[in-house]
Amino acid sequence: MNQGFQQALNHWAFTLNGRAIFEQEKRLLDDAIKNLFGYYCVQLGAPTLKSMMSESRIQYKVLLASELKEEGGEQFDPHCHFVKADLDYLPIAKESVDVVLLPHSLEIAADPYYLLRQVDAMLRPEGHIVITGFNPFGCLVMRFRFFKKETLFRQAQLTRLSQIKMWLEVLGYDIQLQRYSTVTCFAQREQKTRRIALLEWIEQRLSKWGLQFGNVYCLVAKKRVDSPTLVGAKWHMPRWRIIPNKPISVAQNPRMKKSEDTSKET
Repeated sequence: MNQGFQQALNHWAFTLNGRAIFEQEKRLLDDAIKNLFGYYCVQLGAPTLKSMMSESRIQYKVLLASELKEEGGEQFDPHCHFVKADLDYLPIAKESVDVVLLPHSLEIAADPYYLLRQVDAMLRPEGHIVITGFNPFGCLVMRFRFFKKETLFRQAQLTRLSQIKMWLEVLGYDIQLQRYSTVTCFAQREQKTRRIALLEWIEQRLSKWGLQFGNVYCLVAKKRVDSPTLVGAKWHMPRWRIIPNKPISVAQNPRMKKSEDTSKET
């Protein structure tokens, strides 16, 4: 697990840009999980002290992380159970969880695909995976990666959303929701100038053509359960199963009627 990026992300969440980005991410998560039901909801990793499961209607909520530092006087949700564990070795039984949240967990994990395989093992049939992460082509992310001296996003394993979708399709998941946050680089500013409004309009037009520049993405996938189809069952089906339940009268059979007439003549 990438401990350096985990700690840097926790500190960055208290900055002006960090709060703006996580507010956008929280809105995406609230819309994604409010209609997901079940008995157990598990969140892997805590990039911020604000609970990502606050809008979930599931009763039992579990946070699984390597550490949980309460800074700035903020405390995590007291209604959520905390379990200290490494994301590379999840202590969860197979097929025991209904909803799994991965807020930037794939960017912290040493092997993202291995983490998805672990989540797939502990998820129940028709369960849901909710994944959030930084868009490598996001406007604010690119500013920090190439035009700033900070090394926050250089430490992360930023993965394209198309790659994550391919991994999920291999594991047998159906993509149900895919959304991006605001496309502007100046989300932390309260007042919008004409320049910012023009940039938002241009980027919204580009997003309709498939060019996404949102800072954060949110993905919801459902675990598919295929029903097996019996091959060759009809070939071995006995002939008497095709006969209808209504009995066929002997008078309707011309061969039987002809045989009865010949017997009478003799």
